[in-house]
Amino acid sequence: MKKINLLLFSFILFAIACSKDRSILLDEQTEPTPVDIKDNFIAISSTTFNKFGTQPEKKTIKNDNDLPFVCKQGSRIWLYTRDLKLPDGGAITYPFDIEVLELFTPKDMILHQMPTVSNGRLLTTAGELLIKAYKDGKELSLNRINSTTINVPAKSGRVDGFMGLFYGEETKAGFVNWIQADSSRNGTGNGGGTIYGEKDMYLIFPSRIGWINCDKFYDFTEAKTTISFSSETPSIEKILIFLYFPDLKSVMQVYGGVSGQVPVGRNVKIVAYAVTEKEEYYSFLQDMIVQDKQKVELKLTPTTKDALLKYLDTL
Repeated sequence: MKKINLLLFSFILFAIACSKDRSILLDEQTEPTPVDIKDNFIAISSTTFNKFGTQPEKKTIKNDNDLPFVCKQGSRIWLYTRDLKLPDGGAITYPFDIEVLELFTPKDMILHQMPTVSNGRLLTTAGELLIKAYKDGKELSLNRINSTTINVPAKSGRVDGFMGLFYGEETKAGFVNWIQADSSRNGTGNGGGTIYGEKDMYLIFPSRIGWINCDKFYDFTEAKTTISFSSETPSIEKILIFLYFPDLKSVMQVYGGVSGQVPVGRNVKIVAYAVTEKEEYYSFLQDMIVQDKQKVELKLTPTTKDALLKYLDTL
């Protein structure tokens, strides 16, 4: 009897041991494999996020009666055949195509990577436009003497008499820098043109089309500083970083992990985001007061495209 009990006890111990081994084996098989996300983030191009923002509007202008071209956000553009020329300087006839992109919100400026900065200086903006014209697929430019007129709505409800005219010029690094128009040229040359405020509208008489901006320089009364950014995952060059100053209506993009000159003591909203090869979104969103020689570590957390766009709507 004792032998039988001993055999039974041994069998039970063996069964328990096998059950534990099987459990351990199952646990090892079902445990997810850790994913190293350091190599999953992509370098973000200028077209990665702009598809989520406002898109250009296009129209074929068949005759003078098709003008002005009225855009969805209220801009009005008078651009006649007499104002335009072919790349070789030749005249054009109707029809021709016009394409206009309106950027009036911080959201659109961030998504299109179009900050409001001129040679490193912050600009207060009333809106950015990209105006292009084509004839048979050839991009057109303005004649030296032209009657082109652009009306830009003052989204605040009133015009700011200190606003000036700026043109966007692409740099070798691939971003757009805003250059103030030289009003002394009386609208001639590549950098002339004038802007006037009238009721709830800015009237622009440009000397060129392309990127056009209603802006004014922010004159610092505070001390200036820069903000430095670091990130362990992903690397800093794979993160888009923007600074939005709500009381200045100004957007700055950060390149190389160090901002341009910003005012100490001002409220700023940091908007940083990145995306993986599988279109997984990560962000770092923070409100803060600018401090002298500030350093910020970007600790991105998972988000969604919709959540990110919803946040940008609040800016």
